[in-house]
Amino acid sequence: MDQEQERIQEDLRGLIAGEVRCDDVFVQLYASDASIYQIKPLGVVAPRSSADVAACVQYAAENHIPVHARGAGTGLAGESIGPGLVIDFSRHMRRILEVGTDTVRVQPGVVYERLNASLRAFGRQFGPDPAMASVTTMGGVVGVDAAGSHWLKYGSARGHVRSMQIVLADGHVLELGRESIDQIAIHESDVRKRDLVTQLAELLRRNAELIATHQPRCRQYRSGYHLAGVLSDGQLDLPRLLVGSEGTLALTTAITLATQPLPMHRGVALLFFERSEDAARAALEIVSLGASACDIIDRRHLSLARETDGRYEAMIPSTAETLLLVEYEADSPIECHDRVETIVNRIWHERRSAFGARQAYDPEDVDFLWKLARKVVPTLYRLKGSTRPLPFVEDMIVPPESLPGFLVELQNILKRLQVTASLFGHAGHGQLHLRP
Repeated sequence: MDQEQERIQEDLRGLIAGEVRCDDVFVQLYASDASIYQIKPLGVVAPRSSADVAACVQYAAENHIPVHARGAGTGLAGESIGPGLVIDFSRHMRRILEVGTDTVRVQPGVVYERLNASLRAFGRQFGPDPAMASVTTMGGVVGVDAAGSHWLKYGSARGHVRSMQIVLADGHVLELGRESIDQIAIHESDVRKRDLVTQLAELLRRNAELIATHQPRCRQYRSGYHLAGVLSDGQLDLPRLLVGSEGTLALTTAITLATQPLPMHRGVALLFFERSEDAARAALEIVSLGASACDIIDRRHLSLARETDGRYEAMIPSTAETLLLVEYEADSPIECHDRVETIVNRIWHERRSAFGARQAYDPEDVDFLWKLARKVVPTLYRLKGSTRPLPFVEDMIVPPESLPGFLVELQNILKRLQVTASLFGHAGHGQLHLRP
């Protein structure tokens, strides 16, 4: 620990109730996340409250030190690492603050899986379902605008955030939701909030044409700020802007989320294909039939699944190049069964693009089939030898109608370069995870 780190540690310990560590061994633990990048921070702060976060951010601003929000560190693009102060919300700020009829308020360090386990007692859930649900924090879910397998039904996190308590770059704490611009201008007593809303609204009005021209048209994306739809009908939807900003606009200290009813019945079908482009074409039709999820899994993941569990060996043909995992949710078991049967009959028996299928309706069987998708990333780390797939291009978004051709071109490029890669994704909305 150098003199600057000693000073920072001493100063911050006098300002906050949380933990502050700047010793070399400890900060090295925060120099990496699930990505391929490494950046050693100056120090690590584990706040206990929004007041701690505000004090830390204000101190950092006064001393020209960058801050980096961190949850579970599961990001694959280096979102939670940096050279300044890492703010670790997962240590202490992990409480479920309030459960309402159709909302829940949480601190950013709450783990996604724990939240949904708690909501289950009320017959509710948070619909968007990121892959690393067992460790991903809700601050991370909101920070990256996470979606997941059930995007077809629930969309991404952006559509479910009702309000946020945030800390601005100067340490000012605000509660922001969908704000009426006229009401804020007249009645808001917090000058900082009033100025923020009115100035941002004017900026968006002035650049409306520019935003409309250049905002990406794809349904889900991870590049840049989401400006479309933030200003509409005299209201400013600030959570819509903040969600997906990865802590670059503000640090989040509490989030009010909309919840959804748990599905009454679920049915899952595995559809087996000899060519990945056939699976991508089938996904277009499956989406039109009302599926709630449609994931694509390539043969490398399927081979790993067969190696790790004999039950997958028995149900997944060795000739399957690609698999589609399709789910339908319904209020009655008859509707659920009929809809899944319709999908299987259409893709396998009528179109003959798939060469086989496996169906499940019992909750335990459905959950077992879903483990194929949920365990994709962990199984990659169990590969024998020293070679590991690397997540260096993350969350590619391809228009679903272009996906068949994209997969053919991708395979041709990989073959030409003699590169082996694994592919998993959400074929229904064209979001892909590629690991060479």
